[in-house]
Amino acid sequence: MTTDTRIIDEAIDWHLREPTMSADDWAAFVVWLEADAAHRAAYDRVALADRQMPPVPEPMVAANDDAPVARRWPWLAGGSIAAALVAALALAVMTAKGPQPYAVETAAGERRAIALDDGTRIDLSGGTRLTLDHGDPRVASLDRGQAVFAVRHDAGKPFTLTAGTLTVRDVGTVFDVARTGARLNVEVAEGSVIVQPEGERILLAKGQTLAADPATGAAVRGTIDPDAVGGWRSGRIAFTRATLADVAATWQRLYGTKVVMAGELPNRPFTGMVELTGKAERDVPHVAALIGVDWRRRGDDWIIGTSVRAPR
Repeated sequence: MTTDTRIIDEAIDWHLREPTMSADDWAAFVVWLEADAAHRAAYDRVALADRQMPPVPEPMVAANDDAPVARRWPWLAGGSIAAALVAALALAVMTAKGPQPYAVETAAGERRAIALDDGTRIDLSGGTRLTLDHGDPRVASLDRGQAVFAVRHDAGKPFTLTAGTLTVRDVGTVFDVARTGARLNVEVAEGSVIVQPEGERILLAKGQTLAADPATGAAVRGTIDPDAVGGWRSGRIAFTRATLADVAATWQRLYGTKVVMAGELPNRPFTGMVELTGKAERDVPHVAALIGVDWRRRGDDWIIGTSVRAPR
């Protein structure tokens, strides 16, 4: 019997015993639950499978029969029924263990924090879509946008994030990942990650960054102050070997402000710190002055132009 099957069997046993457990039994049950996160996950699956099972048909009882009627858990009626029930419940639980993907999304200008069952915390920026799995909290896919991952390390089952054709695997980590199209930017605040663990195995440690573009094959390393990683949560955004298109995309995700970089500006390299307040009337002139260009407004859009201003 594998360890996983054993835990499922124990969870089923606790669930079957629950209606008649004594105070000592409950104390032992709590100890079992807290001994291993796998115990809690198994018990939750068992309870969910039980709720989804069709009700057990009630037996026909004579009108003059005062015996209590067996209902949901008829194990007292005989070992064969109990065995059948356990088998059905185990089958339902094992079947439910397949991939169960679900998506978490934020609109532009919206933020959201989520906690996974394994203890991992994820902070999502605006305009972000993340696909997770109810059946396995150790996998995720960043479909678009940006998020900070504070991962509970498990050497036996590392947390794995995919983004397009790229994969990031944690080694006990707090890290930020931003995806714009196929391009990926990774910044590490604590611990380390491995990018493309099945291929190039690019190891990034605390304070290191990687800008990767599968379309061109470019993978450029850099450095960052670890305290600046995920700074978008407070409006202080550090860019390392980015482009002004990255700045505009981050800006729109974070505050919903549509900023158009005119002419050749989108491809201009940019490294530096940008402080944003979320108020376009203040932020647009500030950023335009920072990169030495003019700006104007067109309807709801903000245009940062290409005419160079005299240095101040």
